[in-house]
Amino acid sequence: MALKQVMEISDFLERPSIDINEVKNLFVGRGMDALEFESRRVKGQKGETQFVKIFIRGKEGSSRRKKAPTLGIIGRLGGIGARPHRIGLVSDADGAIAALATALKIVEMRGRGDVLSGDIIIATHLSPCSPIIPHEPVPFMDAPVSIGVMNR
Repeated sequence: MALKQVMEISDFLERPSIDINEVKNLFVGRGMDALEFESRRVKGQKGETQFVKIFIRGKEGSSRRKKAPTLGIIGRLGGIGARPHRIGLVSDADGAIAALATALKIVEMRGRGDVLSGDIIIATHLSPCSPIIPHEPVPFMDAPVSIGVMNR
């Protein structure tokens, strides 16, 4: 069960700004190779977001020229905050939380000797200052970049 990792990632992301090096260090500190972590800041018309990709090698995965299938996990909703309109973690953070908590659990399992067969690719984006769309009774979250940019 990954409840501990969900709680840890939720707490970690609940901040006004995200230093991507701190995110990377969280995973490297648990035994992940720094080369397995990629990030890229992308600016859109409505703001900016930080894309994160984590690659975890499996013992029988294609990265080792073997045949175990690769699993991809995408944290589609990565708007973790709506500052300055709202403070704290917002409901759209669940995609980023689920993706990063899964990555953290798999990295910790691997560190204990439980290595999955296939490779795992985990991707999400982190936006602590996502725009909102006015709506009654509660505003909707918007994305700082288009769906086309996110898919790329």
